[in-house]
Parts: sequence; C-alpha cells; structure tokens
Amino acid sequence: MNSTPRFFAALLLALPLAAAAQTTPAARPAAPNPRQVTEVTEDLDPATGKVVRRTTRTYVPADTPATAGSPAPARTVPARTVPAPAAVADGRATDAQVTAFLRRKTAVATLSAPALLNVYAAFLERVNADRHGWRAADWATAANVLSALNARYEQLRTSFSFEDKLTIRSQQAEFQTLRTARQLSDQVSDKL
Repeated sequence: MNSTPRFFAALLLALPLAAAAQTTPAARPAAPNPRQVTEVTEDLDPATGKVVRRTTRTYVPADTPATAGSPAPARTVPARTVPAPAAVADGRATDAQVTAFLRRKTAVATLSAPALLNVYAAFLERVNADRHGWRAADWATAANVLSALNARYEQLRTSFSFEDKLTIRSQQAEFQTLRTARQLSDQVSDKL
C-alpha cells in the first residue's frame, strides 16, 4: 500500500524528464543568402487604413556578382502573396445606398444613439439573412454601409453606454468575420 504513493511520486518526477527526452531539437533555419533581398509591399485601404494586400518578394539583385560555389543571381520573382480583405471601393455609402441596403428609409447623419444601435442590429440581420447568395460587389456594398454607420458611431461615441459600445463592436467584428470567411472560402474554391 505504501508503494503506490511512491510510485506516483516517482512518475511525477520522471514525466518532465521523459517529455524532454522525446522532444527533438528544432531544426535551425538555413542561413539567408547574403545577396538575397526581401521586399514587403503593403497596400492600404484609404477609408480604414487597414492592409488590403501584402506582397513579399525575395530576390537577388541582377548586379550582384556570383561567387564561387553559389548559384547565379535569380530574376526578381514574387515569393508569395498573402491574401487580405478586399478594399472598399467608394468608402462610405450615401443615405440612398443605406436605405436600399436596409430596405427602410435611413438618414445616417440624423440618427440618434439609440436609433444607430437599432440600425446596426438591422444591418447585421440583413447580412446574416442574405449573405449566402452574395458576390464581391454585395460584400463591398455592405462594407460601404458599415463605413457610413461607423462614421456616425464615431460622432456619437460619447453618447453610448459601455454595454452599447460592446454590442456595436461585436456587431462590427461579426461582419468582418463573416466577410473574411467568405473571402477565404472563395479563395479555396478558386484553387480547387
């Protein structure tokens, strides 16, 4: 009976040692070619300032002399392009576009804080109801409507309670999540 606690104590002491023995050291990355140049280009959305496309290019400049035992300089070739959300073309939607999108008369500039909270809810309801049949232009329209609502939110920010601010931020995040998921789905479908 006394041996059971000793066995468990020995097992607890041995587990970290066994785990360390089973891990393999990480392979060291190859030393970068000193002649290689990596260039990162980011395109920003002017309305939000977010990155809409990031391109990384790795190349060896053409005027670099070849050294003994190294390959000749390569041509400039893009290494990879990281997909990012598409840019909003027109920025904010007009009141007519917001009205058409929400299917009810809406003048964004005159919305009060409680009314804006209701419009955000209606916006997200519309997105969730119709998003399955949307194309890129429909997502761009929805993003423009959201930009118009976000601009009004910034004007009225001090009028909202903390809970209302959290609700609006979660609705904004939900839209971005749905849009990004659709973009990723389209990209995967295009590659299949």
